[in-house]
Amino acid sequence: MGSTADDKRVTELEHEVTELEHEIEESKVAHPIELFFDLVYVFAFTRVVGLIVHDHNLESTLKGALVLALLWWSWGVWTWAMNAVDLTSRTRRVAILAAMLGVFTMGFAVPTAFEGDGMWFAAGYVFTRLLAGIVAWFGTVDDPIEHASMKRFLPVSVPAPVLVIAGALIGGDALPWFWLAAAVLEILSALLSANSEWHIDAGHFAERHGLITIIALGEAIIAVGVAVTAAAGDELDVTAAVVWRLGIGLVGVCTMWWAYFDKMQVIWERALEEAGPMETGPIGRDAYTIAHYPMITGIVFFAVGLEEAFLHPLDPPTTFTRWMLALAVALYLLSQAAATYRCWKMVTYERIIGVPLVTVFVAVADFKAELVVLIVTLLMMATIAAEYWRFRDEVKANPHLRR
Repeated sequence: MGSTADDKRVTELEHEVTELEHEIEESKVAHPIELFFDLVYVFAFTRVVGLIVHDHNLESTLKGALVLALLWWSWGVWTWAMNAVDLTSRTRRVAILAAMLGVFTMGFAVPTAFEGDGMWFAAGYVFTRLLAGIVAWFGTVDDPIEHASMKRFLPVSVPAPVLVIAGALIGGDALPWFWLAAAVLEILSALLSANSEWHIDAGHFAERHGLITIIALGEAIIAVGVAVTAAAGDELDVTAAVVWRLGIGLVGVCTMWWAYFDKMQVIWERALEEAGPMETGPIGRDAYTIAHYPMITGIVFFAVGLEEAFLHPLDPPTTFTRWMLALAVALYLLSQAAATYRCWKMVTYERIIGVPLVTVFVAVADFKAELVVLIVTLLMMATIAAEYWRFRDEVKANPHLRR
């Protein structure tokens, strides 16, 4: 009798283990090599901030946004590829590690990409894109549906890298226009190919975009530390004033983190999980690949605004600093509102209203830069708090929204 009971229990445990293994297989999580891959983008984002801060004018801002668009697309194609393929293959891991050199080269060339080093940036871009295409092509051969979708995407994605190389070869004033055209063509390639059946692991896809958002927020924290250190000059002692400024900057970055991770990440992920076979690709394209570019750009601009503000914390902010802060908040909150509407047709009025409030404030604020940053942060907090208050009953009733 005892033996029979033990055998039954062993059988039950075997079933439980099998079910758990299936759950693990079905729920893909970010592989350590993906996290390692993201590290080169820390450097690249830092270089973009440096490019914008160097001349702190409209031209440098637009150039920064342009190279960031190409950096973002290089990350995006790899994210789609790594979501689709098995990363236990050592050959694929080697390809990912090799692609890091391309991104590293792009990042290093950013400050002088428009002044003679455009070809290095272009070569890094093409190299990174080429490896992503190879991994996606050969890594999906065992999945006919995914492979068919890759067949639609890869051919239409070729013209953009060609334009990037052409712009670098021609150089001069024509280069930015070639790269802008390339960025537009990248978006068009996604529009042409996403309306097919894609096998997207929603949890992994959402996690990857959340992680790159954290990478960008990390750059904003670095910008605060660098600026506060530079403002201190030779007096590197920790003082109450230094801690105060570090605190203001950190709270600002934390508020941006909260705006993304409190419930938005889960809302977008749920939409991707519940989408039908033909809707998964379009949601992944619109709410993630496209909508996350202005989010990342907003964080980078916020880093620029913080750095400029804390370099001269006791002076009124310059016009450039004011508009970098306003533009950062606008890009970040409005793109989140757009992603939410795309997923659920839900209008997040608070985020939309918060943008003009911040814009008007920075336009008229004429006091210490550190206080301007603090009040911009408080306005963002009020926006998020008002939104939570409107949806509080729904959030409380759905535990997954409180993750």
